Amino acid sequence: MVSQRKWVSISEKRKLATFPDFTWDNYISGKFADSINQYINDHFPYREEAVKLTGTFRDNLGFRLKDMVKEVVINKKDQIDLDSVKSDPVDKVWLEDFEEAFLGSMVIMNGRVYTLNTGSPSMSPYFAKMLNEYADTLNEKTRVFSCVVPLSSAFIPNAQYEKYSKRNEETLNAIRESLSPKVYYSDIFNEMNRHYNENIWFGSDHHWTALGAYYGYVAFCKSAGLTPVPLNLMGVKKKYPFLGSLYELTRDKSVRDNPDTVIMYLPPNVETESLKYNPYDFKYPQKTKVFCNCGNYTAFICGDAPLIKITTSVKNGKKAAVVKNSMGNAFVVYLISHYEEIYVFDFRYSKHNILKIINNSNIDDLIFSLGMYGAMSRGTISMMRNLARHTPKDYDKVREREAEKRALDSLSSVQDSLQL
Repeated sequence: MVSQRKWVSISEKRKLATFPDFTWDNYISGKFADSINQYINDHFPYREEAVKLTGTFRDNLGFRLKDMVKEVVINKKDQIDLDSVKSDPVDKVWLEDFEEAFLGSMVIMNGRVYTLNTGSPSMSPYFAKMLNEYADTLNEKTRVFSCVVPLSSAFIPNAQYEKYSKRNEETLNAIRESLSPKVYYSDIFNEMNRHYNENIWFGSDHHWTALGAYYGYVAFCKSAGLTPVPLNLMGVKKKYPFLGSLYELTRDKSVRDNPDTVIMYLPPNVETESLKYNPYDFKYPQKTKVFCNCGNYTAFICGDAPLIKITTSVKNGKKAAVVKNSMGNAFVVYLISHYEEIYVFDFRYSKHNILKIINNSNIDDLIFSLGMYGAMSRGTISMMRNLARHTPKDYDKVREREAEKRALDSLSSVQDSLQL
């Protein structure tokens, strides 16, 4: 028996399998049978309830995935409402008197998950070198900005984890020290640290909140000579409840019982039009939005796309290009108050030549806005560098080649089956 069909799993935040089309190639290759199995697995009766119940059983049995979660449970009598506390970083509010079990690379504290990765000062020069190359190539015609976001490990509210904060700071300072004078450095860490006790990170997700991103935007404005729009002048929209990526990894009951709220701050007096494009060229644009009616992190620029162009009603002639991973999504939305056009490149997916677009569109500012984990890998640094090296390709021809490859792979599978 298969349950009434649903196409999205709310708890897993993914699309469920659809019933596959029968073709001879799929049948011979075994893909049809595999797809049927996946469809049945995704649509058995009361599946959503069973997924949630699994987490409850695991929690009650005291089970944790090996080397995955480091759990800290605060006694309720000692809990502090961090959202209500705002103070200078020299007056951090620490949570004390906790019980803990050391089990991995995350810490769960008061129903909030923090990652324990910290960056590496030894990797910082490689990222800085890539930015220096862009600055040299653009030769001050376009300003280049480093807007690297620290990790949530820098803001764990307990004194014994202060070493993670220092490591984050050391990593970002190493980037700054390795930058050429042509590159502008936005001190996002210290700006966020001034608001340490505010709700700048989601408790169930690895992204910063709109408030955290706002402080990143303030840091950028300081380095760019811009005046940030005051937060109290912005409109506010809220979506709740939200359980994000770190809840999906931990399935911890305390996290599930403390869901996040997605808050969006809307810059005033700005109208926007947004289009997203395929990875290779500007064919087949699709309309999108700066703020989406979503109850999760995709509320910001409607999630990731290879290239998004935002056109605003701010008719000042200023244009920006933003190179980002998903952390940059919540940052980009604040830029609409300062630029007439914004080109948003996701370095993981875009095959556009960014230098060609910068030159053709007379871009004023090139902004690298990404989570620090993206700046700590030679692979991701190469992706960002390669944006300047991509050879323009026709999307139609790329799709034709991909279709030909799929046909050849299918034929090869049939031949292998016949040989068996």
